[in-house]
Amino acid sequence: MSKSAIAYVHSRDIADEKARRVFLAVAEQTKVEADPFQSPDIPVIFGLDLWDAEIPVLAQQAGLGTQEFRSQLRTLKQHVRMDVLEHSDGLWEIVYGPSYTQLAKPRPPKPDLTRGGPHPFWMPGWEQSSIWGYEEGLGHLYAQLFANQDDPDVEPRIWITPPRYLVRNVDELAAAIAGALAPYVSARVPAALVKSWLTTPPFSAR
Repeated sequence: MSKSAIAYVHSRDIADEKARRVFLAVAEQTKVEADPFQSPDIPVIFGLDLWDAEIPVLAQQAGLGTQEFRSQLRTLKQHVRMDVLEHSDGLWEIVYGPSYTQLAKPRPPKPDLTRGGPHPFWMPGWEQSSIWGYEEGLGHLYAQLFANQDDPDVEPRIWITPPRYLVRNVDELAAAIAGALAPYVSARVPAALVKSWLTTPPFSAR
């Protein structure tokens, strides 16, 4: 039994009593999958593979006839956003959860790489205070990187700036950051991945 799935069903406040009972019966059989980009304690997708042969037992638990349960199951997505797929082999594939009903968070704007900055650096664990940009008139890039636990009012943990570093484009900056990160990560981070953290906002919603 998934307590989080049951709590989710109650949060939907479904007015139709039969639909609510069917949804609760589904929730009691539900498995929970965690979003890899969220905390594992925050389930956002609930899924259930239900065989048609299992429906009579669930229907009895819900106080409904078998055919009525099937009918309610087919129309359940009229009451809440979800997917209910009925396959010809007798499998019902049901997927629902907060990812269907929560408003998507807007994607942050992509940085304009023709302007000076500062731009955010979206590396997980470093994204709260880290910045990078161009030194206008000097022709080089810089980066000031703080781990999230660092005090942003002190000197950056990683500072990409002349004279030690003289980088002219984003590819060179990504390579410099990848090398400078080595003491702070368990495995070397590819420069291509660092470049994505420099240039591509995180995908915050499905």
